[in-house]
Amino acid sequence: MLSKETSVLNEEITKDILLKSIVQELNDFHLQPKEYINLASSILDLATKVQPNNTSQNNEKIIGTFESLPIEFEDLKISELDYKKNKKIIHKWIDNEVARDFIHSRIDDIEFEPEEFFTNKKNIFGLIETDKKPIGIMGFLHYDKKNNKAELRKLIGEKGYRGKGLGKKSTKLWLSYGLYGLKLRKIYLYTFETNLLNIRINREMGFQLEGVFKQENIDDNISKDIIRMAYLV
Repeated sequence: MLSKETSVLNEEITKDILLKSIVQELNDFHLQPKEYINLASSILDLATKVQPNNTSQNNEKIIGTFESLPIEFEDLKISELDYKKNKKIIHKWIDNEVARDFIHSRIDDIEFEPEEFFTNKKNIFGLIETDKKPIGIMGFLHYDKKNNKAELRKLIGEKGYRGKGLGKKSTKLWLSYGLYGLKLRKIYLYTFETNLLNIRINREMGFQLEGVFKQENIDDNISKDIIRMAYLV
C-alpha cells in the first residue's frame, strides 16, 4: 500500500503534468495574459458545476479471466501472432509515423528493426481481429517471468477501425490474458506527459502514475517529460 507521503507526491506530479500539458496546448493560440485569467475563471466556474465522478466507475474492470490464446469476446478475437504469416500487413501498419511508435522504445528513444522486434522471444504478441479481419496488434514487451512483469503495447493498424473503442476493448482482453495467463503482477507503459488522451484512457483501465522522467527525450525539437504508468496486482 502506498504511504500517505507517496500518494500526495503522486497527486502533485499528476497536477504538474496536467497543467504543463494544458499550457503547452494553449501556447499555440498565442493568448494574452488577460485571456489566460478569463480562461482560468471559466474553468473554475465549469468545475464547480460538475459533480465528482465515482472512482469505481472510472477504474473499469478488465473483461473476463482469459488464461490462453486465442481470446474471443463479442466482436473481437486475439490470437497468437504469426509474424511470418502476417509480415506484409504488419509492415503496412507500421509504415507511418503514428503506428511506428509501436516498435519504438519511448524511454530509450530507440526504434527497433521489425524482424528483431517481432521475433524476440522476450516479446509476446497477439493479433487483433474483428469479423475475421486483422486490424491490429497487442503486445507484452520485456516479459520477465522471474519478476512477473512486462511492458504493454497496443496498435490498431487499420485506420478505419480507430476511434471506435476497439483498442480499449482489446487492451482489456490483453490485460486479462497477462494477469491470468502469464500470471503478471505488474504491467507498465510509457507515454509523453502531453498525451492527455492516452493518460486518461490508461487511468480509466486501472493504470496509476508510477514515475516521471523529467525532460527525458526530445520530440519535435522540444524536450519532454516521459511518464511511466503501472497496473499492479
